[in-house]
Amino acid sequence: MSKKEKTVAVSVKDIERNGQPVEQIFVGKRLIGEVVADKERFKAILLKGEQAFYVRSQEEGLETILQQYHLHQG
Repeated sequence: MSKKEKTVAVSVKDIERNGQPVEQIFVGKRLIGEVVADKERFKAILLKGEQAFYVRSQEEGLETILQQYHLHQG
């Protein structure tokens, strides 16, 4: 038996905090993480557990947050 596929709504909201751009990642209406510029790199922050990952681009930060969220949810 295989599991039924579920579609999950992922949305990204760009805001500005303290004069710095922040990309917020939502699954449904739940905020799961943020990607913040940190000099030449970006900091991907998974809000559950306050884990931070340093990545090279905003896209990589988005992917990292989604991977970590999916890995640790449950």
